[in-house]
Amino acid sequence: MPLPSVSGSPGLNWDQAVEGIWHGFQPIVHMRTGRCHGYEALARGWDALGFESPQDFFNAADADGALTGVESRLMDKAAATFKRLVGTAAAKLFLNVDPRLEGAVPLVTAIGQRYGVPIVHEISELDTTAVGERLEAAVEQYRRRDIGIALDDFGVGFGGMKLLYEAQPAYVKIDRFFIAGIDRDLRKRAIVRALVSYAQTQGVKTIAEGVETAAEFYVCRDAGCDFAQGFLLGRPQTYSDTLPFLNDVVLQLNQQDRRAPAMARQRLSELLERIPPININAPRSLLLELFAHPSTPSTLPVVGKSGAPRGLIRERDLKPFIYSRYGTDLLRNKVAGSRLDEFVVPCAVCDIGTPIDRVIEAFSEDSDADGVIIVEGGEYAGFLSSRSLLKLVNERRLAAAADQNPLTRLPGNNAISEVIEGAIADLTRPHCLAYIDFDNFKPFNDHFGFRQGDRAILMFSDRLKVLASRHGGFAGHIGGDDFVLVLTGAEEAAALADVETLLSMFRLDAESLYPMDLRHQGWFEGKDRDGHMRRFPLLTASAVVLFLPPGRNEGMSVDHVVRLVAGHKSAAKAHPSRIVCARV
Repeated sequence: MPLPSVSGSPGLNWDQAVEGIWHGFQPIVHMRTGRCHGYEALARGWDALGFESPQDFFNAADADGALTGVESRLMDKAAATFKRLVGTAAAKLFLNVDPRLEGAVPLVTAIGQRYGVPIVHEISELDTTAVGERLEAAVEQYRRRDIGIALDDFGVGFGGMKLLYEAQPAYVKIDRFFIAGIDRDLRKRAIVRALVSYAQTQGVKTIAEGVETAAEFYVCRDAGCDFAQGFLLGRPQTYSDTLPFLNDVVLQLNQQDRRAPAMARQRLSELLERIPPININAPRSLLLELFAHPSTPSTLPVVGKSGAPRGLIRERDLKPFIYSRYGTDLLRNKVAGSRLDEFVVPCAVCDIGTPIDRVIEAFSEDSDADGVIIVEGGEYAGFLSSRSLLKLVNERRLAAAADQNPLTRLPGNNAISEVIEGAIADLTRPHCLAYIDFDNFKPFNDHFGFRQGDRAILMFSDRLKVLASRHGGFAGHIGGDDFVLVLTGAEEAAALADVETLLSMFRLDAESLYPMDLRHQGWFEGKDRDGHMRRFPLLTASAVVLFLPPGRNEGMSVDHVVRLVAGHKSAAKAHPSRIVCARV
């Protein structure tokens, strides 16, 4: 369709104004491969026209009656520039479209077809009009034309989960508010993980907006975000040559990260079923041909034109057509429509480098799930069936059970070593490692019996589990009365306060294990290690808290941490607070 003309009052020549605007392109990068999945076009040059922000520029155009012409011509300008720069690469053009623009869908569609550019239309959650029948109609038209929808500013606007439900987006851009300082904010991490978990079950890709530090990058990547955008990876800029296909910053970050889940990637690759996918534009009659063969899997992945997954088609959903009198005729009838959309069901999508626990979690979110689609670089790589995933679940359970403490059900030495190794390798975030053991536990256990000793251990382990789960941390049981707590991303003062509270609550809990007279007395008589009778105070616990700050020097090992902690145990037991801090 032709572009609308630019019109308005004589106060500003909008044709000249459009000529004075250009676009910077900011990369949207796959967090595990470094591939530039797309670029967001951001208008520049509005300040030279006397405007304080892009929003002021478009507000003036709207007030002047020129918004439709201005917006459409700028989108055309962005697409033309992008086409020249991107060449034959499959990168997508992310376009911000003013919500007041009438006829946005045919305009965006026409521009995409004119330049042969794959477009993603960004809908801001701050837009209060982006709901209802207007949005539903736009979603349907875009879906038929392979134009993606991205929810921008997600989490801080008005639409919220309703917009996420109605827009059926291909992407959710998590607002910078939740990304800034996420490595030091446990609540932000919990929110982002929950959002990513939901998105994965629906086959929606997530983009972390405003990533500015390596620590933020690693946390978002490990939380399961697919893509990142921000100053760390590249500012919006003009290019005289082609747009980069790979992002050097992400490649370097992943190369430097010694926590890369190579074993997980290898195991997922071993279980992956390389089922050839169906293109969303294939005729519906193809389904009859495919499912007529006994060798065809009962579930087939569906991809879009760019190779990105769209969901699954299941044989069981076609049975009403296949076995009904006129069902096969309907599937062959071109008048009834040729696309496969109505048969596609959502499916969880995970990258090949995603930790196995996250893949299992994505699968378990949906009780009716057939499996998980695995992508590499944003494109379909294979399918993990429910059978393969259940095999993974059983492998994880057996490994955990073999290492688990039989009394407390807490992870044992192998898991503890892995977590500490991960904390040592992560130089971008702060980590708090607390080694905790009971004071005078042997005489207590000898005097009151092993049942009371077990009760004390269970009391403490329950408190420890609650603390770790509340902050997304790790709780482990070395054995006997020795425990480990690891908190990642917590500030030193907050972590220390949590450990102090833990020890204080255990001291009160342990009093219930003594007869009333001994509680008032505050001590009991028992034998020491040499067999001599002496007085022992009521049961308490001591902690050596080791802080690993970000940016520290490399070269540490688990053995070094163990020796460092062991050297402070006596000081912790002698300290009035029962806590000492160790530093690397």
